[in-house]
Amino acid sequence: MPLSYKHIFPRTSQVAYLDTSAEGLPLPSCADAFQAYCRDKADGTPGRKAFHRVESEALDLTAKLLGTETGNVTFLSSASEALNALATSLEWAPGDEVVISDLEFPSNVLPWLRLKQAGIKVIVLPAEGGALHWEQVVEHIGVRTRLVSLSLVSYRTGAYLPDVSGIAAETSRVGAVLSIDATQALGRCPVSLDGVDYLVSSSFKWLLGPHGLGLVYVSPAFRKRMRPSGVGWYSVSNVFTPDRFECYDLKPGAACLATGMPNFPSIYALRESLGFLLQVGVTNIFAELRPLVERLRQGFVDLGCHMLTPPGAEYASGVVAFAHPEAERIGAVLAEHGVIVWGGDRRVRASVHLYNDAADIERCLTALQSAPGIPELSHV
Repeated sequence: MPLSYKHIFPRTSQVAYLDTSAEGLPLPSCADAFQAYCRDKADGTPGRKAFHRVESEALDLTAKLLGTETGNVTFLSSASEALNALATSLEWAPGDEVVISDLEFPSNVLPWLRLKQAGIKVIVLPAEGGALHWEQVVEHIGVRTRLVSLSLVSYRTGAYLPDVSGIAAETSRVGAVLSIDATQALGRCPVSLDGVDYLVSSSFKWLLGPHGLGLVYVSPAFRKRMRPSGVGWYSVSNVFTPDRFECYDLKPGAACLATGMPNFPSIYALRESLGFLLQVGVTNIFAELRPLVERLRQGFVDLGCHMLTPPGAEYASGVVAFAHPEAERIGAVLAEHGVIVWGGDRRVRASVHLYNDAADIERCLTALQSAPGIPELSHV
């Protein structure tokens, strides 16, 4: 049965909303969750029992979505904080190498560039036809490789990273760490933890949640190797031991990364959206929306757009993009005609989630073809 959740998102009755890659629409019950937090907060310290109960439930749901144990996941303030926590939790030596790609969002670039001042070499792999190929990644993994950090779905082209397990096998062989940014995938596309040491995701895009959270997975094997540089009362097992002025013990699992009180209001809301997504089923979302994504991409091709999103089912996610020097203008004109996409950085990007339907796709393509003010689409 086709997905039919458009009706529960009020914004979708006003526009064809195709910009989840930038900002997902929140599940309406998130507003009720914020109010529930405020009621519990109004209880003062007794309300903390509810805070931690909700946090525990949200962590359980995160683990279920990822297919792992609850102890392997935690919440930080953002994906950027999570990647910086990784950068400072590894022991680096001059000459070590980090492998990334030119498909990465800045949050998965800047922490590694900073390491260059310590003599770390950052290898930036160029995409081929808008995508990375696992053989290309493996070719650049060697004895000096310390970390491979890649997005499962590129924010720029929407290309899915195929055969992560092949990359994982090679990083494991040389003793390197494999980090995956699943921000553009989690909640929308299948995500496998097979061979992954570290995974991060934002909360406010495909997860239908609020800002202020970074979901983090740490594999049990990698947890034994990492040395978190940050420590706080929330990351230790017991803060009131008799010898607390002399030593401390970090919490087991991923929880050691959270140094202080988490963002409880956002956790209340995220619990709602995670429960909803698990009920619907990400595999169902991925399968049901695939024809819409294919239609959107083919429609762009038929209009003569210079595609950034590569062809091939193995690369398909929820994102389709094309290059254009007047991307901002295109985005603005589409918005005037009730179609919300991303227009900037010399590209137009449209994204399809469970609140979209075929009518949204056709509305977008029709506006691109006939709306006054749309420049020549084939111009690059």
